[in-house]
Amino acid sequence: MKNDYQDRLDALYKLEFFGMKLGLENIRALLEQLGHPERKFDSIHIAGTNGKGSVAAMLAAVHQVAGKRTGLYTSPHLVDFRERIRINGEMISQEDVVTFLEQIWLSVEELKATFFEVTTAMAFDHFARHNVDIAIIETGLGGRLDATNVLEKPLATVITSIGHDHHAQLGPTLDDIAREKAGIFKNGVPAIVNCPPDLETVFRQKAEEVGAPLTFVQDVQVDFSNDEKWEPPFPGEHQIQNLLTARATLRALPYQISDDIVRNGVRKTSELTGLLGRLDEIKWPELRERGIRLFLDVGHNPEAIMAVRQFFEELGFRPIVIFGIMGDKDVDQVLNLVKDFAADLIAVAANTPRALPSEELTSRAEFIGIKSKNGGNVVKGIKMAINEASPGNVLLLFGSHYIVGEFLRELSGREPGFSHLTSAKDKKIIA
Repeated sequence: MKNDYQDRLDALYKLEFFGMKLGLENIRALLEQLGHPERKFDSIHIAGTNGKGSVAAMLAAVHQVAGKRTGLYTSPHLVDFRERIRINGEMISQEDVVTFLEQIWLSVEELKATFFEVTTAMAFDHFARHNVDIAIIETGLGGRLDATNVLEKPLATVITSIGHDHHAQLGPTLDDIAREKAGIFKNGVPAIVNCPPDLETVFRQKAEEVGAPLTFVQDVQVDFSNDEKWEPPFPGEHQIQNLLTARATLRALPYQISDDIVRNGVRKTSELTGLLGRLDEIKWPELRERGIRLFLDVGHNPEAIMAVRQFFEELGFRPIVIFGIMGDKDVDQVLNLVKDFAADLIAVAANTPRALPSEELTSRAEFIGIKSKNGGNVVKGIKMAINEASPGNVLLLFGSHYIVGEFLRELSGREPGFSHLTSAKDKKIIA
């Protein structure tokens, strides 16, 4: 089965080379062949530039604690493709992946379907076959033309944030991006939006156009300052906004979940869903003994990096940053943000053709005034940072899901190195 699984997965990954295709024609054809699984379960549909994964995970955890059989579809994965499709925290099995791809592959080739279209169809089919009560569905890119936007009547649609990313696909301005993400709104379906005031008009217009009851998270904010029970499940002030978004969404559903269950679910979010890469701290005994702290974060666009910067400013640290970025991003803009809070930078490159070479990243960082070293690949870069760190140093590995994912694969023992660790999800080493 392992060889069958890997062969099928390799074929699925090859679809990425055909690029990104925004539109619903292919996914509708695939789902029709499968008997429209997307119509067989309730759902909550989530779009946004940042925070989608955190909000989706919170909502999934709360529903699990409430006793509902809960599907969770997110992207991208960090270590294992199967992380994308979970039921009550359990990843889809290798056998189910193989069976699905064997069933659908002729149609995939005829349609020239994309990686994300096929994976979305797989998720919906898996949730339907396993009789989930509800599925929390995260968009891949945008909203209006995203493959997940075949959901006809979700219980709620959610916009977590709007920021600068994917301009080539979504448009040059924040208004354009907001309009594309609002494309998930549906007639009669509550729409919950977390956005700055200057984008409210875009969402109001779209909600009125389709007949969606609209709630802005900012209008229902709750002060958590004196209630530690409502602490977000992940570090950083930005996670308060994600928690508020999740709570506003829960209030908009046609059923009520008690505050005690919501609090319990939020507190157990990482444990129940496996979500990682949100300012996680690695708790290695040898780092503690040396007085060194190491954090991981998947942030990669300007708004996400500003949230990371705020976190370290509030802690009073200037971290040594192990950083990599995709070559299609606005590298100089991102580096200027990193410059504001990084002590030094070790440039790395993820193992993907999209990655900016580490030597070029080093050069560009030096040019704008960041003291930098070329760390090569992710593993070499993190080892360099750890070996050279002094007592009191704080290290931060971030830049993309690719970067954090490669490091977590090391922790999980898939490749040589860090052999004393066995599991990326061992709470003794990650908190």
